[in-house]
Amino acid sequence: MGSGDLNMKKSWHPQTLANQRRVAEVKLKAEEEAQRAAKLQKELREERQREEMDRLNATVTKKSINKLDWMYSAPVIGVPQTSDDLEAYLLGTKDAKDLIRDKEAAESVKQPDAKWKSGLFAFSNRNANNERDEMAKSLEDPLAEIKR
Repeated sequence: MGSGDLNMKKSWHPQTLANQRRVAEVKLKAEEEAQRAAKLQKELREERQREEMDRLNATVTKKSINKLDWMYSAPVIGVPQTSDDLEAYLLGTKDAKDLIRDKEAAESVKQPDAKWKSGLFAFSNRNANNERDEMAKSLEDPLAEIKR
C-alpha cells in the first residue's frame, strides 16, 4: 500500500517546490514593483516641490519661468531684419535663399580673416590623410572585408 501523498504529485499543489518557487518569484517581482512605484512617487513629489519653489521665486524676482520665450521673439540673424522683411518671407514673396545670401554676405564682411584661419587649419591638418593612413583605413574597413 502506498504511503505518499498523491496530491504532492499534482502540478497545482501549493507545497511542491516548483509552485513555491513560482510564488516566491511573484512576491519578489511585486516587491520590486512597489519599490519602483514608491521611488517614482518620491521623484514626482520632489519635482512638484521644485516647480512650486521656482514659481514662488519667480513671483518674488519677477522673472519669467516660461522657457519658450524664444519661440515668440523675432529670429536673430546676422542681418538686421525689419518686420516687413519677416512678413514678406512669411507671405512667400521673399525667398529663403535671399535671406541666406544676405546672411553670408554679412558674415564675409564681419570676418575678413576667415581665409587666414582656414589656411591655418589646412596647414595643421595637412598630414591627416597621407598614404599610410589611407592604407590602414582601407585594411580596417569592415565594408571592404565584406566585399572580399
